[in-house]
Amino acid sequence: MSDAQPKPIRPLYFVASYPRSGSNWVRSVIYLLAVLAQPGAPKKIDLRNIDNVIPWDIHHTLYNKATGRDPEKMGEVEIAAARAEVHHLLATDFPGLPVVRTHALRGTFHGHPTINSKVTRGAVYIVRNPLDVAAELTVETGAKPLQIIQAMMTRNRRIKPAERTVIEPQGSWTQNVASWTLSKQKEILVLKYEDIVKNPRHQFRKLADHMRLPATDDAIKTASEMVQAQRKGEGRPGRDLDYRKTLQPIHARAVIEGHAIEMDRHGYLTDRALEYAGLDRATALRIAERYTPLRVGDVPAQSN
Repeated sequence: MSDAQPKPIRPLYFVASYPRSGSNWVRSVIYLLAVLAQPGAPKKIDLRNIDNVIPWDIHHTLYNKATGRDPEKMGEVEIAAARAEVHHLLATDFPGLPVVRTHALRGTFHGHPTINSKVTRGAVYIVRNPLDVAAELTVETGAKPLQIIQAMMTRNRRIKPAERTVIEPQGSWTQNVASWTLSKQKEILVLKYEDIVKNPRHQFRKLADHMRLPATDDAIKTASEMVQAQRKGEGRPGRDLDYRKTLQPIHARAVIEGHAIEMDRHGYLTDRALEYAGLDRATALRIAERYTPLRVGDVPAQSN
């Protein structure tokens, strides 16, 4: 009997971001575009099934299927090593789309790649002003602003396992953003959350072109409107968030001092933000140097 032939690889496309930066918004549009491209597509599409079509790469079931083991009994190093196996599984033996959501930084975790480049064809990274990220996390979690800000500044930060998810190497906001965007590559499309808010159809056209999706302008318009309607129904209409309603100047100062270098690269270190925080640009950039790791994409055995 001959050995079984390896299953063909459908290279993966990653939808990546730091939490609360718009990855689920983008993932939903990709899902809708795929459904709308089918003949006889329904007028109403249930997005509650999206995890079965475009999964998040930290779900228990994926690690169990990829390794044959209970992920709750696997240590951190074993989970780190299994990420590549999970991505290979998604590229070869997953019934949904070859698209994956992740909040992991791009680099290594215990020496193992966080993104399996052997089965990857590209990615979109969505970046959002960390002042707005901090404000939204504060509102949604009910935590104190300084708790959120400290978490966003923690280098090599892991997100602890939850009921149905494994540990995830997110790093600090600066680490996460820089790991995906510092080295410009044509395979990685960088979109700003704020640009999506202002002109979603234009940004999603860029996304569809980058992914080489056969999406018409009408389909993009319909998908965008569907997601906008859902977000509005959830109380998340996609407007710019005024962080000043949630963060005091001292909070804004802490965010800027921790992330000024990456904020400046992406156009977030504005005069308005600096004035609100009581900082000048040179001072903010100088202070931020101490929080900016030289190796942005490596998560070692112990957090700093």
